[in-house]
Amino acid sequence: MTVVITAKLSLAVRLIDTTTGRELTENDVRFLKDGRFIHPIRKGNGLYVFVNSSREDFPMQIDAHGYDPCDIEVDFDALDPRLPMADIFLMPSEKNRVGGSVLSISGTLSKLEYIEAVRLDSPIALFHSMQEKKGVCTMNLLPVRSGGGCIMDTMKYALLSETGERYDVFEVKQQSAPLSIIFKDPIPVEHKLNDKILRIVYGRAGPKGAFVLKVRDDATSLPYLLHFKAGKFEYFRKIDFATEKGEIDLKKDAIKQMPLTGKEEKKDE
Repeated sequence: MTVVITAKLSLAVRLIDTTTGRELTENDVRFLKDGRFIHPIRKGNGLYVFVNSSREDFPMQIDAHGYDPCDIEVDFDALDPRLPMADIFLMPSEKNRVGGSVLSISGTLSKLEYIEAVRLDSPIALFHSMQEKKGVCTMNLLPVRSGGGCIMDTMKYALLSETGERYDVFEVKQQSAPLSIIFKDPIPVEHKLNDKILRIVYGRAGPKGAFVLKVRDDATSLPYLLHFKAGKFEYFRKIDFATEKGEIDLKKDAIKQMPLTGKEEKKDE
C-alpha cells in the first residue's frame, strides 16, 4: 500500500541583510516562539518554511549568527493567504564582516515609529513612466547604464523625487518584463523621467524612541537620505555616513513632510 504524506505550508520567512539587500547565507539561525525553539525547514539562502502549524498571529524572535536579534509580530492578515511570505530585514552586528564592515547611527527621539534610509548614489533603475488600468499599476523603467537591465524583487523600493529631498515607497508585485513592473497601490505624487529607484535600508526604532540604523562601510563617500516618522509627521534628512556616525540628533536639518498637503518645510527646531 502506498502512503502519501502531504504537508501544508503555514508560513514562509525570507531573511534579508538590510545593508546589502541579499538573502542571508548564514546557516546558524534560530527561531523562537513564546521562548521555545521552533524548527522550520531551510529551503535555501535565507528562506525558511513552516508547515502544518496554525495560522494564528504570534510574536517570533529570530537570532542569526552575526546579526542583531530581531523580534517581529507575525500578522497573517497582512500576508498573501495563498503564499504567506514574510520578508524580515536583519541588521548585521559590528563583528559581522560578510559584505564589509558596518557604520551606524543611533540615538533617541520621542514618539519615533520607524527609521529607514536609501543610498543616493546607488540607484538600481531609473523611472520612465507609470499608469493604472483596470486596477493594475504598471511602472516602466530605464536601466542605470545604457543597454543594461534591472532585476526587482517582490518587496518595497523607494522612488526618489527630482530634488532628491524625499521619496515615495512602492511595493513590487511582479516583474512583468525586463524593464517593467506591476506594483501595489498608485503613487499619488507625480514623478519625472530619470528619477532614481533605490533599495531601502531598514533601521530599528523603539522602545522609548531609541533607534539604530546601519550601513556598510564600502566607500569614501556614503550619501544617504533618512526617512523617519515621529508622532504625526514624517521627516527626511540627508546624511553622509563617512563623516557623521555614532549618536546623532535625528531631527537636526531634517525636513518635515506635511501629511495632508504634501508640502515640506525646513525643520528649525
